[in-house]
Amino acid sequence: MAKQMMSSIVRTKVFVPGKASRKQAQAGVEPDPKKYGKVHNLVFAPDSRRMVGIMVRRPDVAGMVKQDDRFVPLDSVEFHEGGLLCAGTKESFDAAACKRLGLDLDHCIIWEGADVICESGKFLGYVMDASLDVTTGEVDCFCAQEGNTASELVGFFEIPAAWVVRYDKGRMIVKDQAADLELSGGLAAKAGEGYAQAKDSAKKATAKFDEKASVAVDKGAHGLGKLIGKAKRSVQQASQDYHEAAGAPEKAAGASSAKPAAKPANASEAGTAAARAVGEQLGKTRGMFSSFMKEFKDASK
Repeated sequence: MAKQMMSSIVRTKVFVPGKASRKQAQAGVEPDPKKYGKVHNLVFAPDSRRMVGIMVRRPDVAGMVKQDDRFVPLDSVEFHEGGLLCAGTKESFDAAACKRLGLDLDHCIIWEGADVICESGKFLGYVMDASLDVTTGEVDCFCAQEGNTASELVGFFEIPAAWVVRYDKGRMIVKDQAADLELSGGLAAKAGEGYAQAKDSAKKATAKFDEKASVAVDKGAHGLGKLIGKAKRSVQQASQDYHEAAGAPEKAAGASSAKPAAKPANASEAGTAAARAVGEQLGKTRGMFSSFMKEFKDASK
């Protein structure tokens, strides 16, 4: 189990030893490990060719307050199929661990997602994975891929760790010979198909999806326009009813010959009548937005 891929370690559960109860201590029974968090990233030494530890993401407090990631060195974890067991002592975390190992965490590197650039300036892709020995931390190779197509489909470039020249502003600088590497590991690579062909198929599928999505959005927007029109008409009617109930009818073209509405007996009656008129119109608009959602969903199918 010494050799593993970085992707198989990230998001793995991390445990710490549980605290034994008095009964367990008296009986000499080991308590069950306690879940501490999940592996967020792998941390590599400044020379970039060796993993020195992991960053552990801990769960939010009460589901709301975020906690900072904690650094755990490689010598303080044990790898098991069910997860990683951390020693759990003070020297197993953060500054105390770095001081014990003489490690400057500020100069360590998190390679996942970093740009891969040849010394000549040619862009190769992004660091998607790495093959390493979890016992010693030594890296065999880094796996790079352009990132816009699944590596399971087209494969990736396996760049030997010895070809990594340096870290530079978020980028992995590698030797120019890495530009001549062949893809490996993907279905297209295994089938002998070209990377460009697989990439082109992915682009066509994306374009087809975008076209359908655009039509659905247009239909949904049209439905929204109709509902907005209904709302405007309802508001206009409510305004007209309000003015009529209050004894002040709105002026409109061709309305000069219309008889004025009878005034309510007093202001209280006018207010009550106006409120009733507005309430009736608002009642007519009830369910407008739920109707829009239904039309939008139907148009999106």
